[in-house]
Amino acid sequence: MTEAERLARAAIEKTLAACTQAGDARKAEAYAGCFTEDGVLDLGERMVGREAIRKWMTAPSVIPQPGDGGQRGYVSHHLTTCRIELTSSAAATVRTYWLVISAAGLDHSGYYDDQFVAVGDDWLIAYRRPRTLWVGPDSLVAGKGR
Repeated sequence: MTEAERLARAAIEKTLAACTQAGDARKAEAYAGCFTEDGVLDLGERMVGREAIRKWMTAPSVIPQPGDGGQRGYVSHHLTTCRIELTSSAAATVRTYWLVISAAGLDHSGYYDDQFVAVGDDWLIAYRRPRTLWVGPDSLVAGKGR
């Protein structure tokens, strides 16, 4: 592995972590900032561009808000296996598996199919398609079409 490849992989991992933490903390600006200016978040319905992604993230229906005792809206994504394939010096295909913990326990799981591109020293998400593989019976997202 070359030094440039090592740096690219580290930058991709940094963006994955930043995006995950921003999403869980409901920090819409930071979350949208992990995408390119014209990045796509594809949930069946496509959000195109940072502004559309930010608006989606701030919608009250995206992540249930805390309810009784402040616990209902808690979510914590845990990234697991991650395969990064650098397809050029400025592009990568990434699949990352995830588990989500909520007040219900293990809530749901799946993976992200991402396309990353180099933007200056950063690597940002140009396209993201989450795939949900399993949803728990008491999940916060049960019945939301995920």
